[in-house]
Amino acid sequence: MKTKLLLLFLLGCAGIVFGQEKRNEELDIDTLLIKLSKADSIFVAKDEFSPLVSTYTFTQMVKKDFSLLITGAADNTQVGKYAALSVDKNEQSFSFSPINYVVHADNFSKPFKHILAVNTSGKLNNNGFFDFSDRKKLQVGGSWTALWYSKYFYNFSKKYPKHSELYGLIKDKIIDEKNSKKKLDKLINKEKDSNDYKRLYHQEVEKYENTVYKNYWTTKILAWTKLDIGYAEDKLKIIDSINVQKSVLDPINKNIRGGYFSLSGNIFYGLKNGLIFYLNGQLSYSRKTSLSEIFSTVDWNRIQYGNGTNNTVYYDMGEQSVYITDLNKLKKRYKRDISVQLLCFIPVGQQNLIGLDLGYQNKEFITPGTTTFTSNKNIYSVGIMFPLKDKDGKTTINIEPFWRSTSFDNYDAGIDESFWGVKFGVPLNQLF
Repeated sequence: MKTKLLLLFLLGCAGIVFGQEKRNEELDIDTLLIKLSKADSIFVAKDEFSPLVSTYTFTQMVKKDFSLLITGAADNTQVGKYAALSVDKNEQSFSFSPINYVVHADNFSKPFKHILAVNTSGKLNNNGFFDFSDRKKLQVGGSWTALWYSKYFYNFSKKYPKHSELYGLIKDKIIDEKNSKKKLDKLINKEKDSNDYKRLYHQEVEKYENTVYKNYWTTKILAWTKLDIGYAEDKLKIIDSINVQKSVLDPINKNIRGGYFSLSGNIFYGLKNGLIFYLNGQLSYSRKTSLSEIFSTVDWNRIQYGNGTNNTVYYDMGEQSVYITDLNKLKKRYKRDISVQLLCFIPVGQQNLIGLDLGYQNKEFITPGTTTFTSNKNIYSVGIMFPLKDKDGKTTINIEPFWRSTSFDNYDAGIDESFWGVKFGVPLNQLF
């Protein structure tokens, strides 16, 4: 009998202790929510120059804006994804980033700043859509994007009041819902812990702040750098000018392989009325030859061969293009490229935009017939961008007719030319 009484006493004590622990946990969650709401209230109400929204909301806003800026897709959860296609009379160019990793993506206390990604880009001949049969240039590597920003880069109108009481109201709302849903959570065995409520609080604050302050923002500035390092390959089909008769029947596949390096700086400046400026500058190095920047090839079936002859032999081998060069003089060196691009969107009418795309590139290559001299290819381009919208009024894709001019320095055999083309790409979105 004494043993049974002792067991009942111990079970009762255990129940009291367990109940006290659950009560303490409930109080700890309430204390946590009170602490979070108080910190946010003090943070935004410090003075008129203090941030408009809480740290968490601002971080999520920058992450979303950067995603829109790069992808044009509001529902894209992996920031930094990019895809584009350009088609002109000589080549197709493409680029995409299939794998992205956002550093501290789930850490509320860390700012959104660093993105690591795997990138692929290339150029193809324009014989057919994505035709890999002739010349191709391919790059595969990794990139590090570093976003440099400050809360003061996002300016807001001072004529509207800040609502520091917002955080207390959200705290009370969550506590009330927590108490009313407690039994239901137990039934489905999904009781939330302190981390769940911390996350819920930040998400609720973000939702209400975005709703309240969506019309307050006047200026947004984003600045970032991007470092790319990887492997590059330039595949050529060549007829050896010293041994034409042999190589014309079976052109030589020549692959120029090596590493590549690229560093770019970028700045975006946007106003509430839709006026947008984007400036990009880039420096890169890759392994090149005297053919690396010359896309003038000759048709396979119209090769003239044989020293001192006027014979032209026709081969019915299909529509392929090849280069003619002395393979003994085809040297490989690392050469640099520089480029600058300015994009500007101007508001036209209500919620319509038209854009201007200005670009300049200077590409180095080995002067043909030499081993050390350097020639330059200059490319100037001007394009007009027309953002297309879906039935909901969201911008989906840019169509950009453009004019491009090409000229050469230190290369007398280079042919200056200009032509029209079209680009298709994701838009530089309005972020307000």
